[in-house]
This record gives sequence, structure tokens and C-alpha cells, in this order.
Amino acid sequence: MSKLADSIVIRKGTVDDCESTLQLIKELAEYENMSSQVKLTLAQFKEDGFGKDPYYQLLVVENCHPSDSGTGEKMTKLIGYALYFKKYSTFEGRSIYLEDIYVTPAFRKQGIGMSLLKNLAQLAISEKCVRIDFCVLSWNKSAIDFYEKLGAVDITKLEDWHYFRIFNEQIKKLASC
Repeated sequence: MSKLADSIVIRKGTVDDCESTLQLIKELAEYENMSSQVKLTLAQFKEDGFGKDPYYQLLVVENCHPSDSGTGEKMTKLIGYALYFKKYSTFEGRSIYLEDIYVTPAFRKQGIGMSLLKNLAQLAISEKCVRIDFCVLSWNKSAIDFYEKLGAVDITKLEDWHYFRIFNEQIKKLASC
């Protein structure tokens, strides 16, 4: 293993990771040409993941390296994350939905994304989940190729599903009908 790989730690996220993770979410949005769609505030992100009724779970990737101070202290910086939540399939049972997986560009192609997915798969097994679902933008060919090499199946092709969303304004209209 390389020296860099020895400095990488994947762990469960905590509320203290929210600020750095939100920055990574904004990086991902920029990469996906969707920066203007990020409306999430730090307060909401903290509450939604670590409040009374958590809506998501988080794995984070830390790069640990010696401090420049010469004290022997270690500095850590988040360089990636996987944000996921439990869902349920009426056909198959327990599932996990992977909302985001992201590794900063400087740390890609080092097995970090694969390690995040391996950790998520281990969590899925421990939670007795039968599948992990996620979406990939159609133009992100490198991600599609990566997931297909892992055995992921594009259910749009296989089962002809279309993924729909009802936005906030339409939710309000629907609720008031």
C-alpha cells in the first residue's frame, strides 16, 4: 500500500463532519453542473442527519497527515463521503438508497470510492438489506462503467423504470387538494 493509502480512514460521520461534508456536497454539485440547486443549509443538514429523527446516515473519508507545527499532532481533512438512507422494497424487503458518493478529484483512482462502497455493502449485509439503489447521471460514463464493473445493473434498461420527483411547490398543491 502507498503512504497515502495508510493515511486514509473511512468511518461513520458525526455532526462535527457536517460543515466539511456540506462543502463536499457543493463540490459534487459543481461537478454535476447543479450548483444552483443546492439549497441545503448547515443547520438543516445537521438536524436532518443528527437530530431527533435522522433522515440520512453518512460515511466519511478522512485524510490524516502530520501537522506542520512539528508537534507530532495529526491534521485531518474530509476528502469524500457516502450519504445513504434506509428504504423498503415491497418486492424484496430492506434496501439502502445511496444518495451521494463523492471523492475529491485529487484523491480519485486510489481505491477510495471502492472502499466506500465496500463499507456500504458491509453495512447493507449487517442490516439484512437485499440491495443498494442509486442513480447516475446519464453523461457520467466513467461512473456508469465503474458501477457496471462491480455488477450493478441499470434498471432503466433492464426493467424500463422512470424515476420521478414531485418538487416542493407541487407537494404543497397536492396536499391542499
